[in-house]
Amino acid sequence: MPNDQLWRFHFVRSPVRGMWVRLNHVLRDASHARSYDTPAKRVLGEMLATVALIANNIKHEGGLTLHAVGDGPIKTAFAECQGQHALRGIVRMNEDEPHSTHTEMTFKDLMGSGRMAITMQFESGESYQGLVDMSYESLGESMESYFESSEQLDTTFSFGTDDDAVTCCFLQRLPSAAQASDLTLAYDEAEWWRLVNLFRTIRPAELRSKDIRSMLSDVFPNDTIQLNEPRHLRFECTCNRERCTNALQTFPPDELQEMVRENGGIQVTCEFCGCQYEFLETEFL
Repeated sequence: MPNDQLWRFHFVRSPVRGMWVRLNHVLRDASHARSYDTPAKRVLGEMLATVALIANNIKHEGGLTLHAVGDGPIKTAFAECQGQHALRGIVRMNEDEPHSTHTEMTFKDLMGSGRMAITMQFESGESYQGLVDMSYESLGESMESYFESSEQLDTTFSFGTDDDAVTCCFLQRLPSAAQASDLTLAYDEAEWWRLVNLFRTIRPAELRSKDIRSMLSDVFPNDTIQLNEPRHLRFECTCNRERCTNALQTFPPDELQEMVRENGGIQVTCEFCGCQYEFLETEFL
């Protein structure tokens, strides 16, 4: 089974493209610093897979984040993709008003009411943010709505997750050729829905267990599909000592002094990767 790979593909005779991603080691490394139950880990995996797909779909070389905040059992869920290949993420539970969770809960059940946004950070320093509707039952449905309303692109998502990996695949309709005839437009419309209907026959268990070639050949046996070489993904945290120092320097001096007096120094633990940074009293006093 392929580890941490993203594949792009397109249908030769139809204006439709797609991507498929499976995260094994990335999900393991992103979750090892925190104790997630099964529903929370599923949300983390789906968020990570989503940002990997979006970053590679738009060929965005900067940073791309997906951030959801809600009032359900999960208080916040965050995933980030840097340079189309480096991923990290985190899920925080609602500890102020703890809720019980179970494996059948949907994304909407787990997040409750709230807000979600996609943010793209460009190398020039500029950024773009788009809001994602969280009223749908699944993250996939929310992302389909986002692409339709913000990008004017018909898109369909499918996820398959377990404790060890997350697999996600999507199809996206491309614009018809400029000055296309009515016959061509009708053909493109019919082809899109034909492929969507076939795509929706994929069960989560099949998506989890099959590799990309097996899945495509089983679901679209009569279509010619061009499959590109895979992109390899990895977990990578952007924390470092300098960033921790800058964060600590935002604290009032009296609060820093109190932390030093209580512990003989300051220890900062990264919530994403679990790395610890220790600072001596002389570095702040």
